[in-house]
Amino acid sequence: MPASRRCPRSRVAAVRSSAVAALVATLVVGAGPARADVDFKFGGAITSDIRYRLGAEPIAGTYPNQMELLKNGFSRNENLIKAQLQLRVGEKVKAVGDVDLYLYGFSDVHGIDSLTLRENVDPYRLEVNAAYIDIYKVAPGLDLRIGRQAVVWGAADKFNPTNNLNSLDLSDPLLFGKALANNMVRVDYNPIGDLTLTGVLVPIFRPSQLPRTARVALLDSYRPLSAQDDLLAQNVYFLGATLYKPNTINTFGIVPPPSIDNMQWGLRLAGRILDQDVSLSWYHGRFSLPVPATALFHLDTRTVDAGVTWPRMDVLGADIGGTIAALGGMGYWIEAGVFFPQQVDYSIYSDFAGQNRQEIRIDNSPNPGGSFKMIQVDNAGNYTGPLPACPQYACPRVLLNSNAPFFKMTIGGDWSIGQHVYVNVQYVHGFIDEFGDGWVQRPSRTPQDPDETNIWKQRRIGDYAVAGVDLKLVNDTLLLRLFGVLKMPSLYFDNGAPRFDEYRATGNIFPQIAYQIWDGTEITAGGFIYLGDRSTKFGDPATGASEVFLKAKFVY
Repeated sequence: MPASRRCPRSRVAAVRSSAVAALVATLVVGAGPARADVDFKFGGAITSDIRYRLGAEPIAGTYPNQMELLKNGFSRNENLIKAQLQLRVGEKVKAVGDVDLYLYGFSDVHGIDSLTLRENVDPYRLEVNAAYIDIYKVAPGLDLRIGRQAVVWGAADKFNPTNNLNSLDLSDPLLFGKALANNMVRVDYNPIGDLTLTGVLVPIFRPSQLPRTARVALLDSYRPLSAQDDLLAQNVYFLGATLYKPNTINTFGIVPPPSIDNMQWGLRLAGRILDQDVSLSWYHGRFSLPVPATALFHLDTRTVDAGVTWPRMDVLGADIGGTIAALGGMGYWIEAGVFFPQQVDYSIYSDFAGQNRQEIRIDNSPNPGGSFKMIQVDNAGNYTGPLPACPQYACPRVLLNSNAPFFKMTIGGDWSIGQHVYVNVQYVHGFIDEFGDGWVQRPSRTPQDPDETNIWKQRRIGDYAVAGVDLKLVNDTLLLRLFGVLKMPSLYFDNGAPRFDEYRATGNIFPQIAYQIWDGTEITAGGFIYLGDRSTKFGDPATGASEVFLKAKFVY
């Protein structure tokens, strides 16, 4: 095409570009006064996290398949890109977004076809920590927040018995339970001074995310069921580990349906009394960790279908925190919650080659060893026959958790000693994963040691000492940190007499060394070490495994 024919088209393009530029400039200038109240903030972080397991029991991987947990092997090879956005319009509206992009660092390769897909070769996940809108001054003293958010209550450090609105992300033990964001409606009313009344509605229940090792607890047929009746517990253990001996255990979650009846809500009144922060709260919802509820033994295939549920509960909570000037400005906190749980009964069924299921009831009358009682039911679980001859009330379902109220509490304090030392000490009654009154059965028997039948028990709500110290050096650029948790014997009353439960030493140690290379740039190395034999809380392979780690973080 001749040049004379191309020039007009070039001139048209130039004119169009100039026109667009002029229009944009006009809009920007014209919009200047209207956008003067807009405040835009953007930030985030980039991190790398590499971890190596030490001497743990192997666990097959799930997704990605290369994430198999070896006895000694890399357990995490993760990179994170965090983006945080905040947009405020005048004094009335603020929108907040917080998104994490995680790159697993492991591949999910099953065949040649999966090698052609980047999402298999380099899997990733997206986590939305916040996506909400704040509307201020809807009415005098009334603010509204709607959207995906985390509402954290309590004065204690990490171990908060009053903090139940958000389920927990327990996939990373180094975080001691991170709040899992959920869609909520939050209203804050400030009628006068420091007094604030907060109401939160959570339409849809979201379970907690468990660590990758959690399925050990559900898939181990040698693990005793923590029934509240000793005889029932022994017979259920005999039924599963000795009589039926399943080869495969399948687990299913009985998740609450999205109905109005299953909504969660909370109310909190907070303020200051004598310069101390105080609050009183009530929560209505569910325990966010699964509890066993049913088991169906397929005798022909030697498999078990185990169902878990999330019990309802109400929590009356209170906390106080502040500083004590007479002790050099020591900070302190006291936080407690009284839990009113739903009763959980464990139902046991058996079938054989398509025959009608039978419910297994266990006679807990005081005859030697007890006896198994069968109740015929149809496939829908409806009784088709009368209750067999059995002493009155002596053939119940297995009681896992009663509806008896129980109590959790955290008392702690922290001190800054000079400019370089920080100390934090807490007493915790009731760990994050503990629920219900009574006892928990601890296993010693394992597939590797099938002759060991020593089953011992501890109080279901345990007692723990949590303590740590920070030491800052080299102009505060070098941090030496050592934290730890030690389980203590638990005191209870037997017919009015004080006693301690059975005890085996267990805990964990969390040493770290962090170096701030430059503003916003830090490298951390350390370990998370579990102590105790496999029958103890922290030695249990379902809890996790000891790891060493190396992290790098840049905040922008």
